Amino acid sequence: MEQVQVLILGHGFVGQYLTELLAKNSVSYAATTTTGRDATIKWQFSGTDTDFSALPVAPFIVVMFPVNGATDADHLCHGYTTHQQSIHHSYKPPRWILLGSTRAFTQTPSTKYTPPDTTLGGPRMDAEVCAIEKYNACVLNLVGLWGGARCPRGWARFYTKDRLRTRLNDRSLHLVHGADVARAILAVVRDRTINGRWLVSDQRVYDMLQIVLCDDRVRGLLSELLEEKDVQALLQATRVEDVELGTKCVTRRVDSSHFWDKTAIQPLYAYALDQPDPHVI
Repeated sequence: MEQVQVLILGHGFVGQYLTELLAKNSVSYAATTTTGRDATIKWQFSGTDTDFSALPVAPFIVVMFPVNGATDADHLCHGYTTHQQSIHHSYKPPRWILLGSTRAFTQTPSTKYTPPDTTLGGPRMDAEVCAIEKYNACVLNLVGLWGGARCPRGWARFYTKDRLRTRLNDRSLHLVHGADVARAILAVVRDRTINGRWLVSDQRVYDMLQIVLCDDRVRGLLSELLEEKDVQALLQATRVEDVELGTKCVTRRVDSSHFWDKTAIQPLYAYALDQPDPHVI
């Protein structure tokens, strides 16, 4: 099987942006899906039962799907490496790049040097720690992903009155476009000194309430909530029209400047409520 420079395990949402960017930069790649759709390799991680024979040899492996637990991280990293070394005796262990979330980072603001709350990270956090400590992996902990059909204003449909009430206490929303995540991954591929854990966002903070109030149903829910005295006190308003909106109402919870400074690039795509997606595939 022909060698590629980057092997993407789990094509998915970010994968569409990454493959576009790699092709544009003449970086050879292969990607997997569980079905083999769109000219990808049909492959699925199955713990100890995983068959690695369908995968090409590559010096960089990007893991898009969540790996749950240190044991699975071991099976994945060790299993792939030993399989390739059994065929290509001079093959050196690859660089692993894993994508994670910022759920376990609760300090305000959280940075690269903020210790995650492992009780919130669950088995996925255990896998990340294993990959970093045993396989010198790079883990990119991402904030909310958007791009294409994955549009923040569309998330209004998920809001119930109870969920909206809960979010009123912390309206901060951090985002990163899929195309900027792809640029982050390529930066890691190009710089072997970028290891360990990094937080990745577009370096902005958005007002969740301002975004979801574009939906008339959510405006109705907020109007109902504003009949409650505690909500009136929190928002300093009795009508939806009088609720103050915008970045002055939110707090930055994620600071990803360490990553962008290290890579000497900056995120390109900010979310604008009334503007089309600036990067269309």
